[in-house]
Amino acid sequence: MTGAVTRFTGKRERARRYLRHERPDGSLVEVDVHIPPQAKRAVLFDNGMGAPQEYWDWVCNALPADMGYVRFNRPGYGLSTPNTQYGLEPHFELLQELRDTYIADLPVVLAGHSLGGYFVAAYAAQHPDAVKGVTQVVMIDATEVVSLRHSRRTEVDRWSHQRMLMEQVFAATGLSVFRPAMNTNQQYRPDINRSYTAFLANPRTWAKAYREYRDAMTYPELTHLDCPLTVITAENNIGDNTLHAGIQARLAVISERARHHFVDGADHESILAVQPHAEEVAELIAGEPPSEGLGSSWQPSTTGRRTAESAVERAEELA
Repeated sequence: MTGAVTRFTGKRERARRYLRHERPDGSLVEVDVHIPPQAKRAVLFDNGMGAPQEYWDWVCNALPADMGYVRFNRPGYGLSTPNTQYGLEPHFELLQELRDTYIADLPVVLAGHSLGGYFVAAYAAQHPDAVKGVTQVVMIDATEVVSLRHSRRTEVDRWSHQRMLMEQVFAATGLSVFRPAMNTNQQYRPDINRSYTAFLANPRTWAKAYREYRDAMTYPELTHLDCPLTVITAENNIGDNTLHAGIQARLAVISERARHHFVDGADHESILAVQPHAEEVAELIAGEPPSEGLGSSWQPSTTGRRTAESAVERAEELA
């Protein structure tokens, strides 16, 4: 490993190591590691498509003192070396490598947002012995690949392709600095906002995101997960909220120990970018994992202002 830097951040001034993790092939992966001496458990974060590891900042700051974390940029993002190998297996190998190197034998939560939510669940379900030591998988407004595949050659697909192409052009010409595609409201701490803007201003970010977008359409459907699962859904996404909630609900049935939680008022980005939403996510990551299935009479949970009556209505919509 090279390039280790120690910084102090957060209310408890937690020591954090910013590293460039050296892999067996000599390539480097940008990682942010915080495993304090008193850590009894840890969480391994996997990012969404086209998003940097910094956007977990509010979540990480809200984790309890006995919980460490590892977050990283996938090859081709940020300071991580681009990789010509694509697909699930190379990514599973990277997740296992990061676990073995930084988390060792600590119990671990696997948490991912958007495409990262699919990645961590697929890793736990498909990679040999990956589920060993995993206390729960947390899928945060995760990508459901069957629905993504069905969008191929639709207006949504054409719009997504055009958007990522244009963002690549904006980044190459320097225009993205003045008109960022994400984190437009600058809701993180100033240093995180600056880093996020620089990440989006790199044309390579958008080339990598488009490749991941196309690859994700070939990934297999998740059908079974042999560990506790928490599905966290942004309640107020752009578009058809009922359809989005129903798609998310399908993810929650792949485990016999599962819960489905809505973050009231959050959308796909603000679920991590707005501090109160991110703290709600952190509470679910650090809390007791579900021990039972959803069952036929389940109701989605929320800590927001949703009334009991509206929660029943949402359950009926999802049914």
